[in-house]
Amino acid sequence: MVSFELTPEQQALQQLARDFTNQHIKPWAAEGDRIPDPRRSFNWNIIRRGSELGLRTLAIPQEMGGGGADILTLCLVGEELAAGDLGIAVAFDQTWKYSYIIAEGMSGEQRSRWLPRFMGDHECLLAIGFTEPGHGSDSFGLEYGPRIGMQIDAKPEGGEWALNGMKHFISNGGLAKIYFICARTDKTVGIDRGCTTFAVAAGHPGFTIGEIHDKMGQRNVQNAELVFQNCRIPDRDRLTPVGEGLKFQIDLAKASHVEAAATVLGPARRAYEECLEYAKNRVQGGKPIIEHQAVQLMLAEMNMLVEASRNYIWRAAIRNEYEKPFEPHYSMLTKVFVSEAAYRVCTLGMEIWGGMGYMKEAPMEKLLRDAASFLHSDGTNQVHRLKAAQLFGGLAAKH
Repeated sequence: MVSFELTPEQQALQQLARDFTNQHIKPWAAEGDRIPDPRRSFNWNIIRRGSELGLRTLAIPQEMGGGGADILTLCLVGEELAAGDLGIAVAFDQTWKYSYIIAEGMSGEQRSRWLPRFMGDHECLLAIGFTEPGHGSDSFGLEYGPRIGMQIDAKPEGGEWALNGMKHFISNGGLAKIYFICARTDKTVGIDRGCTTFAVAAGHPGFTIGEIHDKMGQRNVQNAELVFQNCRIPDRDRLTPVGEGLKFQIDLAKASHVEAAATVLGPARRAYEECLEYAKNRVQGGKPIIEHQAVQLMLAEMNMLVEASRNYIWRAAIRNEYEKPFEPHYSMLTKVFVSEAAYRVCTLGMEIWGGMGYMKEAPMEKLLRDAASFLHSDGTNQVHRLKAAQLFGGLAAKH
């Protein structure tokens, strides 16, 4: 029999995250969202405070000094943080996702250099360089070929690799201190055989931050361009066998889509809670609007979608952690369902708040803008649907 009862440790972390969100994230989130310059809106104080509580290093195993959280626990904490602000939650969640590379994907020698750097700095966030100006979800493997997917190249030169090219839309771009960069090491084949992953420190010669993207939502975290101009990376910081970078990313970031779903559930839950309270107090037609059937119908749908999304996430997290072999299409479709449900919930929230919902002084318009981001972030939903069908249908990617 499957139990959905959380352990005492999970309940404690969930409450810790909720208290942290109420004390530090919610009071500031709207103010940060309204800062016009995206280079100035990030709140390092929140990251430092969260790190002091152990939130930043939550995904690192306990024997390495971290929190040792499983995927479900990360989802619980991510939802709580995102109920305060999706951008801040993404800053933490991106770091959790790629903590696995340090903990499980590095050699002992590599870990001895990179782990202390990560654990010892409360401002050390992580990021991965995947998306490029001309390539995004086509790197997810519907088809493979020399011209399909990322094109940034890495060429071997005297014990080093020379990286040239650009990444963009990178979450934690310009904030992270450690980047994991996927690059083409063989442009005659597809990325399934010609991609390799490297660890690159912020400020490494030849590596600069380009544009900080000015976004509609998720404004409290940076997305940026990563520019590589003859950036020479020592071979000791090559994390994978040459040509096996894509498999490495898929294996170690298998929980990525589930955690993404958990974060976008945060604004949906917040929208439902705000609407329920508003409907009890807003009077129209001589009675609170919650007594109007039209509003009841919308609230019921919001409740249904939030609860269904959470159950989908929890089930996916448990399957991801314990079922071997794990079927990756399950995570992909979790992200698709929850992101679309969250957008629907926030849209209904705008309706319940009426004209006031359109005003910046109310919470609804920000929640809707934030929720919209995950219709494309972490892979477009259309590509996830196609890739999932390809996987459970037993269809091989085309070469």
